[in-house]
Order: sequence, then C-alpha cells, then structure tokens
Amino acid sequence: MATVIKLKKSETASSVPTTSDLQVGEVAINTADQKIYARSSTGIVEVANAAASTGASVDDATALAIALG
Repeated sequence: MATVIKLKKSETASSVPTTSDLQVGEVAINTADQKIYARSSTGIVEVANAAASTGASVDDATALAIALG
C-alpha cells in the first residue's frame, strides 16, 4: 500500500513560508509559483523552482524534497 505524504502548501503567488510556518526538515510547496521550500537549521531554503531555466520538472523537485526528508 502506498503512503501519502502531504506537504504544506500555498496557492498564493509570491507566498514564501517563514521559519514559524515550518519545522526543521519540513517541506512546503507553492503551486502558484511552482516552488518547493524546506526548513533548514538556519532558515528557509528554496529547494526547487520549476519556473527557473534549470530544466528541472516539478516531479524532479518533489523527488529532491522527499529525499532531503
């Protein structure tokens, strides 16, 4: 049986989570901007940006975020 992982999410453009929104290691996604964020011990890190010209897809970004745990 598959395990469902629910990320914190926002559908508001330019909305970035704050350190009070996420615990260390927790992941959030902004579907309007197609960005994934993670909380590190030093703050919020933008893990992926599907709109950037890196060629990474949302699936690649999701896989990376899950791997970072």
